[in-house]
Amino acid sequence: MRIHTWLGAVACLAAHLAVAAPPPSAPPGALPVPARAPAFKGSWEGPTKMLLPGPGPKPGQDIGDYFAHLVTGDRRPTKLHVLALGGSRGFHHDSVPAAMDAIYEAGKRTGLWVTEFATDYALVSPRGGQPMHAGFQPQGLRDFDAVVVAGASGDWGLTDEQKAALLAFVHEDGKGLVVIHAGLDANHGWRDYVDMIGGEMTGHPFNTPEKVLVSFPLVNESPGFPAVSHLPLAFRKQDELYVLRNWSRSDINVLLRIDATRMPYGDYREIDTQLPPDHDFPVAWTKRYGKGRVFASSIGHHAEAFDDPEVSQMYAEAVKWALGLTEGDEQPHAPRN
Repeated sequence: MRIHTWLGAVACLAAHLAVAAPPPSAPPGALPVPARAPAFKGSWEGPTKMLLPGPGPKPGQDIGDYFAHLVTGDRRPTKLHVLALGGSRGFHHDSVPAAMDAIYEAGKRTGLWVTEFATDYALVSPRGGQPMHAGFQPQGLRDFDAVVVAGASGDWGLTDEQKAALLAFVHEDGKGLVVIHAGLDANHGWRDYVDMIGGEMTGHPFNTPEKVLVSFPLVNESPGFPAVSHLPLAFRKQDELYVLRNWSRSDINVLLRIDATRMPYGDYREIDTQLPPDHDFPVAWTKRYGKGRVFASSIGHHAEAFDDPEVSQMYAEAVKWALGLTEGDEQPHAPRN
């Protein structure tokens, strides 16, 4: 009995010491695991410390600030960066993910840029521009070289600071902007945005619920311009194309337009009041906004539009031009061809 009692006492003491003994000192870079619910599967609760590179944050130092200043090898961007905005706040087009993917794939295929996707507008801010050492960690527009509005419609709900940052990104910093389809149907109450992109959608009266997509005859007014040089002088595209207001040929460089002479107006007599008297319908154009370059087109209503290699190539070349990688005649002009 005494042997068993002694063994029992030893076991109790060992158990007490195992519980009461202080844990081994944490290695450099260890950070307490944030509070969390107990594990609900298996028998392991997980570590009490998580290891971080370097010495670890100082007491009270924000973990984000720690990573922002951590030197882990030079990971600063070596390529151009494009921000693709797909956050629809009006009618959501099923072409939004297709448009974003087309921009991403073009950058990946050419090796000329990398694309960051966003469906909110947190990155439309004056922040960013700091060295990066832990991958691409964008903080704002200063981390990008161009913005693509990938069909993001409606009022984006930007603050005054965000609006000023986007305008300055193009006008003052000389960065690029590419607007796809419903980006022309965005921010109607923001006059500076409409002025920057070169026009404003008023409707698509040639397309109806019965004719969601229409085969439009198009004219290539600038066959030498990189974004449309692969297109014929005259061709057709099945799409939903916009009628615009708040634009002028003295202000934008029209690349493509609807060929009004080949439109079957007899089918549209009831919409005459919705059409401009001169029947001039730009479909794609460029504009200089301050120091920056702007390309816009109403092509791209439906997801299948980006299965068309001609459309994908147009937007890929538009991004290249907006980034300043190619050049073309940008002078406004009267209708051609």
